[in-house]
Amino acid sequence: MSTVAIVGAGPAGLKTAAHLAKEGIDVTVLEEHEKVGEPCNCSGLISVEGAKKADLPLDDCLIGKITGAKLFAPNNAMLVVQRNTAVAKVVDRAKLDQLLAKEAQKFGANIRSKSRLIDIRNETLFLESSGRGEILKSKIVVGADGPSSKVRNLMGIEAGMNDFIHSYQVRAEGVFDPNFVELYFGGFAVNFFAWVVPESKSVAKVGLGCKTGLNPKNQFEAFLKAKQMELYDRFEEKSFLIPCRKPLNSLVAQNKLLVGDAAFQTKATTGGGIVTSSLAGKLAAETIREHLFEKKKLENYNKKLDWLNKELNMHWKIHNYYTKLNDNQVNKLFEKAKKAKVEELLSDYGNMDFPTQFIPKLVSNPRVIFFLPDVLQFWRS
Repeated sequence: MSTVAIVGAGPAGLKTAAHLAKEGIDVTVLEEHEKVGEPCNCSGLISVEGAKKADLPLDDCLIGKITGAKLFAPNNAMLVVQRNTAVAKVVDRAKLDQLLAKEAQKFGANIRSKSRLIDIRNETLFLESSGRGEILKSKIVVGADGPSSKVRNLMGIEAGMNDFIHSYQVRAEGVFDPNFVELYFGGFAVNFFAWVVPESKSVAKVGLGCKTGLNPKNQFEAFLKAKQMELYDRFEEKSFLIPCRKPLNSLVAQNKLLVGDAAFQTKATTGGGIVTSSLAGKLAAETIREHLFEKKKLENYNKKLDWLNKELNMHWKIHNYYTKLNDNQVNKLFEKAKKAKVEELLSDYGNMDFPTQFIPKLVSNPRVIFFLPDVLQFWRS
């Protein structure tokens, strides 16, 4: 018997577990894979500011530091956003998850590997554990089981293929600027972008996301050829789904609730979700504690998420606006941005995780007169 069962040992599930265990609540984390953190479907890029808010131990799994980003239009026009100090860090994502698991265990959480959820009926979870059927009793179930969430499905929350971006990524040798992330918009990265996240001068994770229905590997190879980007040895390759839609209206059903990718708590602009999922995990744990000790409703979780959903909605608004543009319109947007010196504005005010902190400053700046029709179109999107 467990008071809370958490399905999925990623940052969302592990942060939820740590906060609950810290309160003395009996919690079991179920991870279907043999080892926490593997396989890893992530670029490992996390903002410094976001990591502080979410209390993530980046320095203990650090690979590199990023001071800026180079943004490329389909015609190769470039915008450069940079600061004097690191704005993001590249981490060993598997190691990060393992550190979060140790933190949860330190507070008393029980983490079980090779334990796959099959079904939930009231307070009974049916599992496949190390190849054998098993039953686990739990008062509350937290679905932190990723994009293809079994818990979400059992809650009756439908997700279509249009709610995801299909991506392909390789880790490879090449020649890279270790201080800058590169983002390529338009072209073969339909409805998303391609990226280069450097680990060093000679190694980077290079990938592409596109709308579902297209083959992301084919789109990726076509992108490399079009940009004449040469990669040498490829150490690993991954294809995975990135949740990309507006926040769900409700993440609670009976004794079940969702966090992380399962809850679509990812940023539609970048596909990143480690910071937002970790913050949501804290709110989920707070809700569960209040439910167990103060008899408050689990549905209060939806209200607690209002401020985070405001940020996620802004990410979605940006993404939705961008996907309506064709390549020529994106090229013109970059041209206007250059004239308006948007690079300076983004360098001063930009924030990877919390766009509501800088979007109003950006659109109210006198320089953005160049963008007046675009701004109106953005707010209507």
